[in-house]
Amino acid sequence: MKIITFEGIEGVGKSTQIQMLEEYLKNKDYSIEILREPGSTDAGEKIRDILLNSPLTLSNESELLLMFSARAQLINEKILNSDKDIILFDRFYDASIAYQGYGRGLSLNVINSLIKFSNCPTPDITFLLDIVVEEGFKRKFNDKKDRIESAGNSFFQKVRNGYLELANQNKDRIKVVDASMTIDTIHKHIVKIIDKLL
Repeated sequence: MKIITFEGIEGVGKSTQIQMLEEYLKNKDYSIEILREPGSTDAGEKIRDILLNSPLTLSNESELLLMFSARAQLINEKILNSDKDIILFDRFYDASIAYQGYGRGLSLNVINSLIKFSNCPTPDITFLLDIVVEEGFKRKFNDKKDRIESAGNSFFQKVRNGYLELANQNKDRIKVVDASMTIDTIHKHIVKIIDKLL
């Protein structure tokens, strides 16, 4: 089983690229499952609702632990016994490092400990779709912002910087893709890398 993850700030086009890659891989007769974080399990979707749509005020520490609660459930239900050839993730643990670590300022050591504690498998490849913060939010202009999206541009600049630092530290695994390119150009770039992986 291969695990392919997609990361990036808001508005970079992760969902579009995941759907296009799913279709490409299915045409090659691979069995695919798409998972989103937080979510993709009954418990995870309830936690997602608390994290993103709830009027509750959550501490940064609560946000982090809720993310990992949903993630631990996802790993146990969907990954450990998966019979799929490939799992495509709409965000995975790199998001916690970028959002709760670099964005919220929580301890990276604690986050890395939680990654180990919850038995997170290391992705085979991660695509970081990168775009300037202002451009990302322009693309989502008509969307209602959830709790995290409402954190403001300075927060998302920290998140973006965190993602780019992660990519710099993990050059073999994390591939930075310019998300300002056309949808088809991005897809072709991703497919070229995937064909080498598979």
